Amino acid sequence: MPINESRWVSREALIKLLGEADAARVVEKLGGTRFYSPAPDAPAFLQFAAKIGDQGIARKFCSEFGGILVTLPRRLVPLDQQIVKLRREMVAPTEIARRLCCAERYVYAVLARQ
Repeated sequence: MPINESRWVSREALIKLLGEADAARVVEKLGGTRFYSPAPDAPAFLQFAAKIGDQGIARKFCSEFGGILVTLPRRLVPLDQQIVKLRREMVAPTEIARRLCCAERYVYAVLARQ
């Protein structure tokens, strides 16, 4: 069966569908990737649910996006927002870069824009 549709799912749409905690769980497992979302009644559904770790979350997701290629954001909270938040908590730029797996130079660039 050819897959004819591919769809980007925004952070906002994911949170609206699943709630913030469940959306974070899905992004943690599959964020930043493009993958096939099976229909809830498809044989591949159980494997997909196991990957997410929760059949309820998987059922909601697949009910909305089943049968198509889906691309999820890499992070639920944008990197720039995380950098600013950590800096306001007095975390050093070097430590921010380490925690968020980004370049220290990028941290400084974001902070300079604030």
